[in-house]
Amino acid sequence: MPARLRASDIDHPFHGVNATAPLDDVRALCEAYVARGIPDQWFSHLTAAALYGIPLPPSARAKALHVVVAYPRTPPRTRQVIGHSVRDLQAEIIDGMPVCGPAQVWCQLSTILDRDELVVAGDFLVGARSRAALSSVEELSAASMALRGRAGAPKRAWALPRIRFGADSRPESLLRLLLQKRGYTNVLVNQPVEVGNDRLVLHPDLMLPDQRVLLEYEGDGHRTGRRQWQSDIARVDLLESAGWRVVRVTSADLFENPTVLLDRVASAARRIVRFGDPAGACGALPHD
Repeated sequence: MPARLRASDIDHPFHGVNATAPLDDVRALCEAYVARGIPDQWFSHLTAAALYGIPLPPSARAKALHVVVAYPRTPPRTRQVIGHSVRDLQAEIIDGMPVCGPAQVWCQLSTILDRDELVVAGDFLVGARSRAALSSVEELSAASMALRGRAGAPKRAWALPRIRFGADSRPESLLRLLLQKRGYTNVLVNQPVEVGNDRLVLHPDLMLPDQRVLLEYEGDGHRTGRRQWQSDIARVDLLESAGWRVVRVTSADLFENPTVLLDRVASAARRIVRFGDPAGACGALPHD
């Protein structure tokens, strides 16, 4: 048996834990850590975020586990673990995993993520039509107030009023923030729009009601799936027939060419203004 444990196909992620394959998945690594049987330790920061399913930027996906204990206990110190000691630990068991509570994790992320990504995390936590809320803005605010003056406080203060219910993905949240920075102050998320003679209700990703412009973010599934592609075309036709101008946005638009994208949005808004708004709801364009 000792010789078998030294074999090249056996991974040793933590002291006393052996695996027959490398543990590249965060949850698998967490399960291996929990198997050590050390009580009163909880996953936190980026690790807890991954377990909750909070969308993270590629740069924030680290392999090391973040693990906390309640102050004044000594944080864990072992390979592949970043240890923390925290006051007022808010702990839960989620799908068998010991994790800090969602609001506390959001505050922890404020010491790692930038302001926009912190809004993304908050959008995820407060839920959407197709996703149950894990927290509320009020709970996030209360958790932040308990840490006033601590690391990440300015980012939390900036992010809190910008968190919205309804975002279905990280790109949608980032797209909304991009528009708001450009001066579009009234950006609505997943609002109902009635279309067609049968009054079908659609929920476009983002709406600029003052400019009668809708934005639809299209991931790779929209591009590679034939049925989805055909559905998207019909959807855009219905929305435009209802008097809206639709701007379709891809990852390249958002992450590689945001200036060009913003020019397209402005052009769409000006076109509505120039030719008249069928619903009589045109508004002023934002200043550059």
